Amino acid sequence: MPATQTNTSPARRKPSARKRLIRTIGWLGFVGGGLLTPRLAARSAARLWCKLPANAGRRKDNRPWPGALQQVDLGLKAPLAVETWEPFSAPLADAAGGTSEAASSSAQDAAAHSPADQTAGETAGQGAASDTRTVLLVHGWGGWRGQVAAFVKPLTAAGFRVVAIDSLSHGDSGPGRHGPKYSSGGELMRSLEAWVAQNGNPYGVIAHSLGCAATCRMLLRGTLQAERLVLVSPSPDMRKMARRFAKSLGFKERATRLMNEEMEKRAQGSLADFDIGDMGATGQLGAALVIHDSVDKESPYAVSEDIAARWEGARLVTTQGLGHHRILIDPAVVELAGAYMAGDDQASL
Repeated sequence: MPATQTNTSPARRKPSARKRLIRTIGWLGFVGGGLLTPRLAARSAARLWCKLPANAGRRKDNRPWPGALQQVDLGLKAPLAVETWEPFSAPLADAAGGTSEAASSSAQDAAAHSPADQTAGETAGQGAASDTRTVLLVHGWGGWRGQVAAFVKPLTAAGFRVVAIDSLSHGDSGPGRHGPKYSSGGELMRSLEAWVAQNGNPYGVIAHSLGCAATCRMLLRGTLQAERLVLVSPSPDMRKMARRFAKSLGFKERATRLMNEEMEKRAQGSLADFDIGDMGATGQLGAALVIHDSVDKESPYAVSEDIAARWEGARLVTTQGLGHHRILIDPAVVELAGAYMAGDDQASL
């Protein structure tokens, strides 16, 4: 008797009738717009593409304790929120009992030892008075500085100053050129470039998701230099994502082309600029540690396999079952990134 296969996966819940109706109306509107008024439909689609996701996972606060936070005016559309953790502040927080009040006091004490005439941004870069090496933490699309801050503790314990920046329209920074809740990969990159231009290059960068692509593009452009680079769950090729997006809206060739043009206007750059595999294949980037989960649903694991295959200096480390966001707080991943930043090229999980 042939063996029967039982489906043990949980049944997927169907969306409510109201949600299905709203989706159908929206889809028909885009299809109609794509056929009858393609330019208007393209603009609407580009605006939807640039709307920041609001899921709670991106707003997780993974900071071990608060750092020194300031709103820094870097000549952009609005000030950026910049948070700085001084080296060896982790033991101070732990010794104080680990409470948020004591930790905040420890962070303020560390900030108080910085020169009084310097802003948080100025004390963070390599151009500051001390020789302390700085590691820059870069969040991804819709994220914020707290989401990538689990790396603070091992880095400060190893003697690094750590800086995390909220890109325009993200976290506690002001809105960018498209207004609150809207942004682009290009705007994320320009936020980082503005900080580096004022404060100097960091020693290392740990980036997540779309922040990986922005960081690599800066390295190629020469607006950033870093000796150490860790890419966590790097983002897919934006061109492929845009094609899938257009297909989901029922767009034909002309509407898709116009949509891409509108997207690139908003980003002030090409969609092709954010393909990390292409950037790595140029041979102009140095070494990098790439960490990716095998079941990542937002950025498929194949993205990092492609990066490792085409980027000679990239080393891929694979995790299992952490997805796109929990990978940022996994103790083994956090320890690995800290060890690599401290100079251990053979560090592994």
